[in-house]
Amino acid sequence: MQPDAILYLVSQAYVSAKRLRALKAGLLQASAVPARVARMEGAEAGPMTALDELVHDGASAILVQPVGLPFSDSLGAWLGGALGHWLRKNPAIQLALAQDQADAAEVHAAVAARALSKADAARLITTDEAELNNPGWQDPPPFRHHLLVCSGPRCSYREAGSIKDVLTDALRREGIYDNCLIALTGCLFPCNQGPLVAVYPSGHWYRLTKPADVARFAAALASNTFVPELIIHEVKHHEIV
Repeated sequence: MQPDAILYLVSQAYVSAKRLRALKAGLLQASAVPARVARMEGAEAGPMTALDELVHDGASAILVQPVGLPFSDSLGAWLGGALGHWLRKNPAIQLALAQDQADAAEVHAAVAARALSKADAARLITTDEAELNNPGWQDPPPFRHHLLVCSGPRCSYREAGSIKDVLTDALRREGIYDNCLIALTGCLFPCNQGPLVAVYPSGHWYRLTKPADVARFAAALASNTFVPELIIHEVKHHEIV
């Protein structure tokens, strides 16, 4: 297959928005064909949206390139089936999954060589650095609802990333944002049920697949009620050992 577009799939659990923007800009500038960059974790549009955008722009042969040092083996093994799910809805498109380039000797050599060539620019660490423990991290802030928003790669593939911003807006509209402690988590396990939001102390796990679901969820939270049809799991006392 001769690709006419590339989708770069970045897997990095912790990365600032600034660094991610720089990585995206660098990859897009270096690409010889039209490209998109999607992150497998985090609060933003996911890979399926990026694939749809490439097709909308005229792509018909898309190369998917994992980007990670290294890319997760389990995630890489899962990607084929996930991409096949998208392809079944887009049968006219050719789609190929590239190998993880972190295994390439030239990549290792480039990282090692750049480390030494830029050593003079490295920041010297002194004992005057900030302490390991920050006073602001000593105690949890006050909250009424602890919301665990899954940002694991499989939920992100199901567009969970866009849920975070929609959820924040919905909670603000309902006037309860300040009563919620929102934590983006890694995988919460029931990946087939994503996007997921777990609520404590109530112990309800919600599947929120679209903005309308998020709006109903936020309204129920504000009124201390539930949306039973959106709940996929409830923690029972017998589950706690």
